Amino acid sequence: MDIYLRPMLVSDAVDYAAAVNESLSSLQPWMVWAHEDYQREEAVDWFRWIDRQREKGEANEMGIFATADDRFLGAAGIRYAQNPAELSAIGYWVRQKEQRKGVARQAVLQLAHEGFRRPAIKTIEILAAENNYASRAVALSSGAHFIDFRYGLIVLAEGPVNAAIYHLRREDFIPGNPLINR
Repeated sequence: MDIYLRPMLVSDAVDYAAAVNESLSSLQPWMVWAHEDYQREEAVDWFRWIDRQREKGEANEMGIFATADDRFLGAAGIRYAQNPAELSAIGYWVRQKEQRKGVARQAVLQLAHEGFRRPAIKTIEILAAENNYASRAVALSSGAHFIDFRYGLIVLAEGPVNAAIYHLRREDFIPGNPLINR
C-alpha cells in the first residue's frame, strides 16, 4: 500500500479519534496519551499544538494517508533537535487494522528524507520501548541501526522502561543506496 503524509486538518479529527479508539489494544501499552473514549476535540487540540510546532520549525507531525483512497492510517512525525547536544527523532503509530502492511516503514523513510534535507542533521533517532517489538521492527526495516538500551528515556503508564535506541544515518540515505530503494 502506498502512503502520503500531510498536516492534519480539523476535518481529520473524527477519523483520528476513531482510529485511536479502534486501536487502543495496540496503542495503550506504548502511548500514554491513548485512552478510552478519545474525542474529536482532543484531536483538534493536538492538531493545533502540532501546527504551532511546525510553524516554529520544531517538529513536523503529520497524518498518514493511503494514496489510493485518502483513508487515514495513522500519524508520524519528526521532532527537530533544538541544540547541538540533541538528536532529531521520529515517532509513529498506525491504526490497528492497517498495521503490518509497511505503512510505518514508508512514513519513517519519508520523514527521514525530509529530515536529512536539513544540512545540520546527520543522525535521526528512533526510540521504542524494549518490549515494543512492532515499533522496533519498523526501525530496523527502515534501515535504522540498533545502538543500545537505556533505562528511563521512555516513561509509560507504569513508569520508566528500557528504551531501544536506533539511529538513521545521513550516509544511508544517499541516492543509489540499496537501503532506500527496497
